[in-house]
Order: sequence, then C-alpha cells, then structure tokens
Amino acid sequence: MEFLNPIKALIPDYAKDVRLNLDGVLARSSLSPADAVGAALAAAFASKSAPLIAAFRDSGILSSEETEAAHTAAALMGMTNVWYSYLDMADNDELKTLPAQLRMNAYQNHGGVDKRRFELYALASSIVGKCRFCISAHYAVLQQEGMSSSELRDIGRIAAVINATAQVLAAEA
Repeated sequence: MEFLNPIKALIPDYAKDVRLNLDGVLARSSLSPADAVGAALAAAFASKSAPLIAAFRDSGILSSEETEAAHTAAALMGMTNVWYSYLDMADNDELKTLPAQLRMNAYQNHGGVDKRRFELYALASSIVGKCRFCISAHYAVLQQEGMSSSELRDIGRIAAVINATAQVLAAEA
C-alpha cells in the first residue's frame, strides 16, 4: 500500500497508532485488496476527507466502476444514515409507517457492481455514519451473501481507521 505513504507522512506522532493501523487494516485484511480499498474509499467519502478520497480513488486498485459504486453507496448512505437515525431517535410509530419519499434508485443496479460489493461499500459508509438501522441491515445482507465474521470485522476496522485518519488530517490542516 505504498500509495498511502504521502498520507502517512501527514500523520503526526501523537497519532502513530492510527498511522500504523492505516497500512495494517488494508494490507492484512481478510478482504481482497479491491474490497478493502473500496471499503476504505466509501469510508473516506463518509468521513468527508478529500485527501483520503483522492488517495484511494487514484490508487490504481479499483476499476472505474468500483470507484463510482463506492461513491454512489457513500452518497446514498449520507442520506439514509441521517433518515433512519432520525426515525430511530424520533421513536414515533406513526412516523415510521410513512413512506420516506426519498429517491434511492441506485439500489436497483447496486451502483453498477455486484450486490455484495455495493453492500460492503454501504456498510463501511454506515459505520462512519453511525446509523444503527443501516449497519444492521447491510451487515445482515452481507452475512446472507456469505461474508465471514472476519471479513465483516475487517470492514469495521477499515471504517474506524479511515475515520480516525480523516479526523487527524482535518485537525492538522
């Protein structure tokens, strides 16, 4: 993951653990390199980190379709994480029965990639977005798609480290 060296150089020693984990969660993941970098890209998008988005997008690891799908999933999760968290926190039974009336057509074609990969991106984004409903739903779909507990753990580890990296980069900007 040499493409991350310029990012790691920006991370100060007070966040050494974050810097070391950045390589570790990607390079030693149970996910394929493309799945790990795709999860990282979606998490970077959800973390609103332009430097991380650029690093993962330009890494050469993802196809243009995978990059577009990660962006699509993260953009949709930016909306749905807020909507479903609102429904959860409002805790109003009538409100929960009303249709969202929010456009989510990208789910129909999974953002141009297979369902498992799109759901992986959506889960990584939702972990950063901290939406209990969305995390639970995407996690369950990925279990049904045959992902192991180790793979699901690694999506969470990637999202956590990317979010922490984004925070450090923002604080140091």
